[in-house]
Amino acid sequence: MNLNRNQIISIVIAVLSVMAGSTAQLTDLFGPGIAHTIISVAGLCNTILSSVMVIITSQGAQVRDVLAMPGVEKINVNAAANKTLAAIAIDPSVDKIAPTQAAIQQVTQTAQAA
Repeated sequence: MNLNRNQIISIVIAVLSVMAGSTAQLTDLFGPGIAHTIISVAGLCNTILSSVMVIITSQGAQVRDVLAMPGVEKINVNAAANKTLAAIAIDPSVDKIAPTQAAIQQVTQTAQAA
């Protein structure tokens, strides 16, 4: 099984969430002092990682992840593209994505409005 970065972070967040919610079990296993420390660290790390996930799972990041996938030749973007997708589609430094011929003007306008 090949896990990507986002999946690994999500698994870590899930484990931290379980630990943060396992007060009774951790208290029985380690005592109240250590259990409190574990729960506090788990809650803090969970919040930090969740904040990171918001950024790395944005629409723009998802499009770039798809573009980097083996087997993706080209993504054609039409006039219905939002600002994020349009900006990526007209960026000359990004390969494998471009507006369709019929939508070049609209996609460019949408990207410039961003």
